[in-house]
Amino acid sequence: MTASDSSRPPASSKGGSERAEHLAGLIMALARREGMKAGDRLIEQRLADALDLSRAPIRLGLKALEAAGLARGEPHRGFVLAKHPTSGAAQPALAAVRRSEQVYTSIAGDVLASRLPADVTEAELMRRYGLSRAELQRLLDRIAAEGWIARLPGYGWRFAETVSSPEAQAKAMAFRAVIEPAAIAQPGFALQQEVIARLRERQLRVFEGELEKMTIVEVFLSGCEFHEEIIRGAGNPFFLESLKRVNSIRRLFAYRSFADRDGMRRHVREHLRLLEVLETRRYAEAAELMAKHLQRPLVAGLS
Repeated sequence: MTASDSSRPPASSKGGSERAEHLAGLIMALARREGMKAGDRLIEQRLADALDLSRAPIRLGLKALEAAGLARGEPHRGFVLAKHPTSGAAQPALAAVRRSEQVYTSIAGDVLASRLPADVTEAELMRRYGLSRAELQRLLDRIAAEGWIARLPGYGWRFAETVSSPEAQAKAMAFRAVIEPAAIAQPGFALQQEVIARLRERQLRVFEGELEKMTIVEVFLSGCEFHEEIIRGAGNPFFLESLKRVNSIRRLFAYRSFADRDGMRRHVREHLRLLEVLETRRYAEAAELMAKHLQRPLVAGLS
């Protein structure tokens, strides 16, 4: 149960429809980031792991995609994509996610710039950002899960003070510079070849032109996914969970503005070089490269 579930009224049919459409958009956005094509399988568990959801909401989103003609069920294959994620037909599904990300970005920017009070009510947030109650509840669930807002005991919500601190970003990066190289240096660290190949394919797509089409949200998520897949190789869930928590806090700073594309390309080149070293299992060298990568002057939202 999330922070806002305990006092939430039952979802209306409209709210349920909005949720299904939002979940469908999340799946299509993920398919776009991963370079999926029409005919590719939409595997429930893989989607659930990537989106940090259970299989029940994934199934709801897949059914919404099927209703929209963007996915279809096939015998013995489950759901497959019916349309390319970059096609015109996919844009309505992606629009709901873009709107949610835009509002999320606005809230994050307002918190960091102290344009919002520490304590807020749902009614105030709905008016300020033009949200339905269902849209706001989804955003509050997400923000609460990321740890920068909490429900007050009686009424309303409170933003955490630490996330808007000027020192928060530096501390987050200092922590990453410790745990990510340390994860690679673990005795049992290993990345399967298929994981390296998938990461390389994604990074090459970004480097060879996709970057110009990506929003800062998509660029940030691409960087998070890259680093989280690598730290997963340590086989220690504490490394992965710690990095995910830090990335949640970093997101606030990353969404404040767009980073320059030249700096982004430099980071992608470093990602590709790191994959080369990991592929040959030179893990001590890879740990050193990761440390250098994280200690360079950062481009907002990318590392």
